[in-house]
Amino acid sequence: MTDILNSIISTDKEKAQSAIDQYKNSTINKPFFEVKKQDRKTYHFFKIIIESMPFPVFIKDENGCYLLINALELQLFGLKESEVIGKNDSHFLKDKEELDLVLQTDQEVLNGKREVELPNQRFSIPNGTQYVFKTHKMLFINPFTNQRNILGFSIDVTDSVNLNRLKEILVMTSNPYV
Repeated sequence: MTDILNSIISTDKEKAQSAIDQYKNSTINKPFFEVKKQDRKTYHFFKIIIESMPFPVFIKDENGCYLLINALELQLFGLKESEVIGKNDSHFLKDKEELDLVLQTDQEVLNGKREVELPNQRFSIPNGTQYVFKTHKMLFINPFTNQRNILGFSIDVTDSVNLNRLKEILVMTSNPYV
Protein backbone atom coordinates (compact mmCIF):
# COMPACT_ATOMS: atom_id res chain seq x y z
CA MET A 1 0.00 0.00 0.00
CA THR A 2 2.87 2.36 0.81
CA ASP A 3 4.35 1.70 -2.64
CA ILE A 4 1.06 2.68 -4.24
CA LEU A 5 0.84 5.91 -2.28
CA ASN A 6 4.48 6.76 -3.03
CA SER A 7 3.99 6.02 -6.71
CA ILE A 8 0.95 8.27 -6.89
CA ILE A 9 3.08 11.10 -5.57
CA SER A 10 5.75 10.15 -8.10
CA THR A 11 5.46 11.27 -11.73
CA ASP A 12 6.89 7.97 -12.98
CA LYS A 13 3.90 6.26 -14.68
CA GLU A 14 5.67 2.88 -14.97
CA LYS A 15 6.40 2.87 -11.25
CA ALA A 16 2.78 3.78 -10.49
CA GLN A 17 1.42 1.02 -12.76
CA SER A 18 3.83 -1.50 -11.26
CA ALA A 19 2.67 -0.63 -7.73
CA ILE A 20 -0.99 -0.91 -8.74
CA ASP A 21 -0.35 -4.31 -10.37
CA GLN A 22 1.48 -5.45 -7.23
CA TYR A 23 -1.53 -4.45 -5.13
CA LYS A 24 -3.96 -6.23 -7.45
CA ASN A 25 -1.91 -9.42 -7.14
CA SER A 26 -1.45 -9.21 -3.37
CA THR A 27 -3.57 -11.10 -0.83
CA ILE A 28 -4.86 -7.75 0.45
CA ASN A 29 -6.87 -7.37 -2.72
CA LYS A 30 -8.12 -10.97 -2.87
CA PRO A 31 -11.69 -10.72 -1.68
CA PHE A 32 -14.16 -13.53 -1.20
CA PHE A 33 -13.98 -14.32 -4.89
CA GLU A 34 -12.22 -12.99 -7.92
CA VAL A 35 -15.04 -10.62 -8.67
CA LYS A 36 -15.81 -9.72 -12.24
CA LYS A 37 -16.95 -6.18 -12.86
CA GLN A 38 -20.55 -7.22 -13.50
CA ASP A 39 -20.61 -9.29 -10.28
CA ARG A 40 -19.43 -6.54 -7.91
CA LYS A 41 -22.98 -5.64 -6.91
CA THR A 42 -23.61 -9.25 -5.87
CA TYR A 43 -20.31 -9.38 -3.97
CA HIS A 44 -21.21 -6.18 -2.11
CA PHE A 45 -24.65 -7.61 -1.45
CA PHE A 46 -23.03 -10.66 0.24
CA LYS A 47 -20.77 -8.36 2.25
CA ILE A 48 -23.74 -6.25 3.39
CA ILE A 49 -25.63 -9.39 4.42
CA ILE A 50 -22.85 -10.84 6.55
CA GLU A 51 -22.03 -7.47 8.11
CA SER A 52 -25.66 -7.05 9.15
CA MET A 53 -25.65 -10.33 11.09
CA PRO A 54 -25.52 -9.89 14.89
CA PHE A 55 -22.95 -12.67 15.26
CA PRO A 56 -19.63 -13.72 13.70
CA VAL A 57 -19.97 -14.97 10.09
CA PHE A 58 -17.37 -16.38 7.71
CA ILE A 59 -16.99 -18.06 4.33
CA LYS A 60 -14.06 -20.41 3.66
CA ASP A 61 -12.89 -22.14 0.51
CA GLU A 62 -12.37 -25.89 0.03
CA ASN A 63 -8.94 -25.62 1.68
CA GLY A 64 -10.32 -23.91 4.77
CA CYS A 65 -8.93 -20.50 3.82
CA TYR A 66 -11.06 -17.51 4.73
CA LEU A 67 -12.64 -15.81 1.74
CA LEU A 68 -15.04 -13.43 3.45
CA ILE A 69 -15.48 -12.50 7.08
CA ASN A 70 -17.56 -9.99 8.98
CA ALA A 71 -16.38 -7.45 11.52
CA LEU A 72 -17.61 -9.48 14.51
CA GLU A 73 -15.53 -12.49 13.46
CA LEU A 74 -12.54 -10.19 12.98
CA GLN A 75 -12.98 -8.89 16.53
CA LEU A 76 -12.60 -12.44 17.83
CA PHE A 77 -9.32 -12.83 16.00
CA GLY A 78 -8.24 -9.33 17.01
CA LEU A 79 -6.91 -8.82 13.50
CA LYS A 80 -7.58 -6.79 10.37
CA GLU A 81 -9.38 -8.34 7.42
CA SER A 82 -6.20 -8.32 5.33
CA GLU A 83 -4.51 -10.46 8.01
CA VAL A 84 -7.24 -13.14 7.87
CA ILE A 85 -8.36 -13.40 4.23
CA GLY A 86 -6.50 -16.16 2.42
CA LYS A 87 -5.32 -17.87 5.60
CA ASN A 88 -6.65 -21.00 7.29
CA ASP A 89 -7.35 -21.68 10.96
CA SER A 90 -3.87 -23.05 11.68
CA HIS A 91 -2.67 -19.43 11.59
CA PHE A 92 -5.03 -18.46 14.41
CA LEU A 93 -5.82 -21.48 16.57
CA LYS A 94 -2.87 -22.72 18.58
CA ASP A 95 -4.79 -25.30 20.63
CA LYS A 96 -4.45 -28.61 18.72
CA GLU A 97 -7.83 -29.97 19.87
CA GLU A 98 -9.65 -26.79 18.82
CA LEU A 99 -7.88 -26.80 15.45
CA ASP A 100 -8.54 -30.51 14.84
CA LEU A 101 -12.25 -30.01 15.53
CA VAL A 102 -12.46 -27.07 13.12
CA LEU A 103 -10.62 -28.97 10.36
CA GLN A 104 -12.68 -32.13 10.91
CA THR A 105 -16.02 -30.31 10.74
CA ASP A 106 -14.91 -28.31 7.68
CA GLN A 107 -14.25 -31.62 5.91
CA GLU A 108 -17.57 -33.05 7.09
CA VAL A 109 -19.37 -30.12 5.50
CA LEU A 110 -17.42 -30.35 2.24
CA ASN A 111 -17.46 -34.16 1.94
CA GLY A 112 -20.81 -34.90 3.47
CA LYS A 113 -22.56 -32.00 1.82
CA ARG A 114 -24.48 -31.44 5.02
CA GLU A 115 -24.80 -28.91 7.78
CA VAL A 116 -22.72 -29.36 10.94
CA GLU A 117 -23.62 -27.92 14.33
CA LEU A 118 -21.15 -27.65 17.18
CA PRO A 119 -23.25 -26.90 20.27
CA ASN A 120 -20.33 -26.10 22.58
CA GLN A 121 -17.29 -25.23 20.50
CA ARG A 122 -14.49 -23.88 22.67
CA PHE A 123 -12.49 -21.08 21.10
CA SER A 124 -9.39 -19.46 22.59
CA ILE A 125 -8.21 -16.14 21.25
CA PRO A 126 -4.55 -15.11 21.31
CA ASN A 127 -4.96 -12.92 24.42
CA GLY A 128 -6.04 -16.02 26.40
CA THR A 129 -9.78 -15.31 26.57
CA GLN A 130 -11.91 -18.40 26.05
CA TYR A 131 -15.35 -18.42 24.50
CA VAL A 132 -17.92 -21.11 23.93
CA PHE A 133 -19.86 -20.86 20.68
CA LYS A 134 -22.74 -22.66 19.11
CA THR A 135 -21.32 -22.84 15.60
CA HIS A 136 -23.17 -23.79 12.42
CA LYS A 137 -21.39 -24.67 9.20
CA MET A 138 -23.04 -25.44 5.91
CA LEU A 139 -22.12 -26.05 2.30
CA PHE A 140 -22.28 -22.92 0.18
CA ILE A 141 -21.87 -23.03 -3.60
CA ASN A 142 -19.99 -19.91 -4.64
CA PRO A 143 -22.11 -18.25 -7.35
CA PHE A 144 -19.03 -16.75 -9.00
CA THR A 145 -16.73 -19.76 -9.16
CA ASN A 146 -19.21 -22.61 -8.65
CA GLN A 147 -16.77 -23.95 -6.03
CA ARG A 148 -17.89 -25.56 -2.79
CA ASN A 149 -17.35 -23.20 0.13
CA ILE A 150 -18.16 -23.32 3.83
CA LEU A 151 -20.56 -20.76 5.24
CA GLY A 152 -20.40 -20.55 8.99
CA PHE A 153 -21.70 -18.49 11.84
CA SER A 154 -21.23 -18.66 15.58
CA ILE A 155 -23.40 -17.58 18.47
CA ASP A 156 -21.65 -16.81 21.75
CA VAL A 157 -23.08 -19.10 24.46
CA THR A 158 -20.25 -18.60 26.94
CA ASP A 159 -22.44 -16.96 29.59
CA SER A 160 -25.13 -19.62 29.24
CA VAL A 161 -22.62 -22.48 29.56
CA ASN A 162 -20.96 -20.82 32.56
CA LEU A 163 -24.33 -20.22 34.19
CA ASN A 164 -25.33 -23.87 33.73
CA ARG A 165 -22.01 -24.98 35.21
CA LEU A 166 -22.56 -22.67 38.19
CA LYS A 167 -26.04 -24.16 38.69
CA GLU A 168 -24.53 -27.67 38.70
CA ILE A 169 -21.94 -26.65 41.30
CA LEU A 170 -24.61 -25.03 43.50
CA VAL A 171 -26.84 -28.09 43.33
CA MET A 172 -23.92 -30.40 44.15
CA THR A 173 -22.71 -28.28 47.07
CA SER A 174 -26.18 -27.71 48.51
CA ASN A 175 -27.03 -31.41 48.57
CA PRO A 176 -25.78 -32.88 51.88
CA TYR A 177 -25.84 -36.43 50.44
CA VAL A 178 -23.31 -35.73 47.67
